[in-house]
Amino acid sequence: MINYVTERLGPRLLVVEPRDRFLYIVNTGNDTVSGYAIDPSTGSLRPLAGSPYTTGRHPRNVTAHPSGEFVYVGNWLSASISGYRIRDSGRLEELEDSPFPTGPNPRNIRFDHDGAIGITGNAGSDSISSYLVDPATGALAPAPGSPVASGPRPRSVMIDPAGRLALAAHDGSDLVSAYRIDRGTARLSAVEGSPFRVGRDPRFVSVDPSGRFAYVPTQESNTVHGFRIDDGFTPIPGGPLATGKRPFDVLADVSGRFVYVPNQKGNSISGYRVDQETGELSEIEGSPFRTRRRPVWPTLDRTGRFMYVANLKSGNVSGFEIDGETGALTRLPGSPYKAGRRPRAITFTLSGEYAYLANSKSGSISGYAIDPANGVLRPVEGSPFATAPIGRLRDPA
Repeated sequence: MINYVTERLGPRLLVVEPRDRFLYIVNTGNDTVSGYAIDPSTGSLRPLAGSPYTTGRHPRNVTAHPSGEFVYVGNWLSASISGYRIRDSGRLEELEDSPFPTGPNPRNIRFDHDGAIGITGNAGSDSISSYLVDPATGALAPAPGSPVASGPRPRSVMIDPAGRLALAAHDGSDLVSAYRIDRGTARLSAVEGSPFRVGRDPRFVSVDPSGRFAYVPTQESNTVHGFRIDDGFTPIPGGPLATGKRPFDVLADVSGRFVYVPNQKGNSISGYRVDQETGELSEIEGSPFRTRRRPVWPTLDRTGRFMYVANLKSGNVSGFEIDGETGALTRLPGSPYKAGRRPRAITFTLSGEYAYLANSKSGSISGYAIDPANGVLRPVEGSPFATAPIGRLRDPA
């Protein structure tokens, strides 16, 4: 939700590194990460030499470092993060001292805008780890006092655009935590009043592009909560607002004027206009907008004109054009577009020419060329591309 470049680098099931040369995807089913070279003229994928590469146990997400030099994988059952240098060929070479220790059950690692600081939530120890990143070696050095205690089961950790605030949603609870980040040491200190109460079962917290507002959907309460980011973390008046059934995540358009929430069990997307002074939300006319079954991972193309969601239970992708004046969503020609079984986590090349989608039950990647005129997705040559088992993505008992 912060911006196109930051969000496309992960954490996700698959990422394209910042130079658009290589794609990486975690394989939870066999504890590896696979790498592919992207053909710049066709968008087709070719497996890299030595791929797949060994990770820790039950890797959950992969994150590309903003520098384009490194990728990192969160290992759910190894209490660690594996780090790799991207060689010129795309081959991954594990970093010295990798894997780097975390608390139990880390979900992923997220970096600030310049890659100087990395943060991960540890669901198994109700804590958050923070690190300084060595720009030359990629090594992760724990911050003083890391990990810090948090609310229960921190799931999604977000860093604001300035890199001074970390926010965490705690699934299965009614809490969101906020921490100030010391830019020199990566040390975290709780914002006064943290944790903050929201509806039941928040899974994600996101920050608007200006860094002034944050929004949290709650899956069991079917609401979205807003906060102003100022000297503290203050609830926005007029909230929470109702969503559809079981809201999943929050996505803002590139202008920050509109916010969208996919509703997994409502098979729809709720759209809201953002008051630019207060951050208060009001529902867009025509909302909710219909998708197919169980929409997840809303994502914008490079221009911000088009939005896509993976329909987990329909095996396809819904695409929409965003009206720049009203925020209303119009279905793209030919949408929904065919994918594999249980598609998740669509990502784009920085050039905006190609999109890739992980199909978690098919063990494959769907690749698409994007028509810049109308946003239509067309399969690239050779799609879908086989990968190792993506595996079961629910939290192990």
